[in-house]
Amino acid sequence: MPAAALLSVLALASPHGWTLAHARHVLTAHTYTIVDTSQPDQPRYELKLSAGALHRSFVYDGDALDTLTNTKVSVHFRFQRPGRIVGFGGPAADTSQPSFPIRAAFYYAWYPEAWWRDPVFPYSLFHPSLDYYSAVDALVVRDHSDAFLYAHLNAGIYSWWGADGYPPTDLRFWRYLAAARTTPLRWALYYEREGYGDPTVEQIRRDLEYIRDTYASKPAYLKVDGRFVVYVYGDPRDGCDMAARWRAANTVGAYVVLKAFAGFRDCAAQPDAWHQYSAALPEYELLPDSFMIAPGFDERSEAEPRLARDVSRWRTDVGDMLASSARWQLVLSFNEWPEGTAVESAREWATPSGYGAYLDTLHELLP
Repeated sequence: MPAAALLSVLALASPHGWTLAHARHVLTAHTYTIVDTSQPDQPRYELKLSAGALHRSFVYDGDALDTLTNTKVSVHFRFQRPGRIVGFGGPAADTSQPSFPIRAAFYYAWYPEAWWRDPVFPYSLFHPSLDYYSAVDALVVRDHSDAFLYAHLNAGIYSWWGADGYPPTDLRFWRYLAAARTTPLRWALYYEREGYGDPTVEQIRRDLEYIRDTYASKPAYLKVDGRFVVYVYGDPRDGCDMAARWRAANTVGAYVVLKAFAGFRDCAAQPDAWHQYSAALPEYELLPDSFMIAPGFDERSEAEPRLARDVSRWRTDVGDMLASSARWQLVLSFNEWPEGTAVESAREWATPSGYGAYLDTLHELLP
């Protein structure tokens, strides 16, 4: 061992070695994984700490960077020799839930996988301001969370392919809940598998139980009247049997919003609400349940857009959505780049705010 390193170890080990300078050196040499047991939801952090926030009494009181969410958090603890954190306390969660009308955007954590569709890269006609990003990146999750808040959106409806699905959206969802924990932003899952098959009652029930047990207790999960919200995709062949399967499966008290199909109002089994998912038209209304708007629909593989982009029309659509008084006011989508329905900032509609023309309009018009 080099002499300087040996002297450092001996100094720390000696009765008088735990000086403020030594403590600050140890404090900033590591990233600390901490579970805040002082909070009911027991959030987990990976913290980079600042030497200047450690005071003479070896009490840390100040900001730290949570690398899991790229968020500054205010924390308090005592730093004991030889580098142990005691009595940790971090910020309380925002436990509020939005009331109707709830304004939400469909969200996709499919990236980086969805940027490729062999042999095409990138599989998008547009150029996101964050470049061709990864949903694993904490900085991206933080930036997107901030964009939702900037646009005055209450919630994100997060595309979910199941606990073992691909893309691995389940493995990424925790970070979105963590990033929103101290904000009013809320997240609900969008159950994609119903759009590509007919899951059995037993499979749906298992998935709802998994969502309840894994996510629904988190402060940032969206709830209506205390019930965790699940949106459900569908396909054109769906009928009342789909609604009946979901009614039979929902023994856990979920608030279920199904995708509409022909004759949906006539079904004996009715969900809590209905929604539409299509960007072929700028507006869809299923009153009083929902009203949906889309900025455009320009699929990478198609010769012409199904719905051309027009920021002026978008402004009108946002006004129509507000005037609708629908309980669910939906934006399709925040970042579905392959189909070209995104409102996230892109090179093609960038603005000085950094959020782009479509989110700027929401920021201006939504309360």
